[in-house]
Amino acid sequence: MNSLKTHYVFYYPFNYRQYDFVKLQQILKRNKFYHFTIDEEEFNETLYGPDIEVSHQLLKQFFYPFMEEKLLNDEISVRNFNRYSKKILCDGKMKTAFDDIPFTLLSADINLCPFGIGILAVRIQLADDVDLNAALSFGHFFRVLQPKIDEELGAEITYDNFVFYNTDELILKKIAPFLEQFFVDYSSIHKNISKIPFFEDERMYVSAFFHLEEGAEIDEHLLYRAGQLNGRDKNGDPYISSSNKEYIERFVQEHCYERWAPKFHIITTLQGHIHLSSVNDESMKKYLNSFHSVSYYTLLIHYFYKLMLLKLVFEHSELKFSKDKDIVEELIEQITKFASRYYFSEVSARSEGKEISHYFRKAFRIDGLYRETKETLEELYRIQEDRSTDRLNKLIFILTIFSMISGIYGMNLVIEMLAEPFNISEIFSFTFFEWIALILMVFGLLTLALLILNQVYKYSISYYGKVNRRRQR
Repeated sequence: MNSLKTHYVFYYPFNYRQYDFVKLQQILKRNKFYHFTIDEEEFNETLYGPDIEVSHQLLKQFFYPFMEEKLLNDEISVRNFNRYSKKILCDGKMKTAFDDIPFTLLSADINLCPFGIGILAVRIQLADDVDLNAALSFGHFFRVLQPKIDEELGAEITYDNFVFYNTDELILKKIAPFLEQFFVDYSSIHKNISKIPFFEDERMYVSAFFHLEEGAEIDEHLLYRAGQLNGRDKNGDPYISSSNKEYIERFVQEHCYERWAPKFHIITTLQGHIHLSSVNDESMKKYLNSFHSVSYYTLLIHYFYKLMLLKLVFEHSELKFSKDKDIVEELIEQITKFASRYYFSEVSARSEGKEISHYFRKAFRIDGLYRETKETLEELYRIQEDRSTDRLNKLIFILTIFSMISGIYGMNLVIEMLAEPFNISEIFSFTFFEWIALILMVFGLLTLALLILNQVYKYSISYYGKVNRRRQR
């Protein structure tokens, strides 16, 4: 079976420093990544390949106004989703043990999302009428940034007269060589930490569109293989990662959207969001247009949800035993802003949009991640509040004892004596109780001075810590 038309979009997540937002915009423009606006239809239509006319006006009716305002706003702001697009149109070839797969890299988007989350989207079209097993193998190999295990090894990519053995080099040396300098540096947290510590398995998320011959059967095995990006096995035969028929049926039933079956299916898994079509060419164009418009943005917003929550999970996991209350407060502030401004249970005004959103939320475990993160941060904050309250109570107890004893032993009398012309030798004539009052007074004043200095020190550390964290983020 062959795929007559094959389109891929690979999503490369990163965490950029918001402090450098303006500088990053300037470098994007210098590298011909232009700010994407819906009204510039002539430029927009060059991003998706020949004979594809994407109706971006449909987007305005697809999303709720409160979501459209953030996703499709022409204003450049750290609070919006800022899409920068570049037309590339450069040919390449992937060579595996069994296939030579020609492809065209159509375009790339760099989406600068709120909270320093970035998503680089790479659009690729394979040669027409390619073997479906080869097409699935392409997605399997290309999404792996740094191949390390046997099933990931064995692909060689020739692109723009260069040979690459991993996709990470292709992206960071050819497509966006300027991008890595803006990544958040997590080495201060742990010297062995990844540059993107919340990047799962260092594999990109994938969306794909496979158009098969009109009327071709799309069965459960094919849907499962597409959802898992199962290409060929070590012998070159079609590969499927499960031998349990009941498991495959249950998996497809849970992850496949069948509204337009039997000739059009959408399966959403942890690996990818895959469209399979066996309709006629006219209907195929309509589905492919939707793939590059409403499906792209629906995936983008839910992938942002997942990345943001994983980022918070990573950051608070490094702070569970930390005494830095300011950082915990900042994380709580972030999740509160995230929930109030961006985290909505429904983002689409259309029924199909609501239904597809359900599959994304399930595949990405968005609701569970949000609930766990929020509860953990609140518990961490409560523990630190209890510790602060306990320390304050102990301090009040000590100061109260000082005040009571000083009053009882006539501290005021000693202060009056010290206020008069005073000879230090007179101290030796103090009675036992006057000595106690004097010692209490001196220790009380020293304690007060130390408390003031301690608060000034903590405030300074907190202030400069916040400034440094803003620069790093």
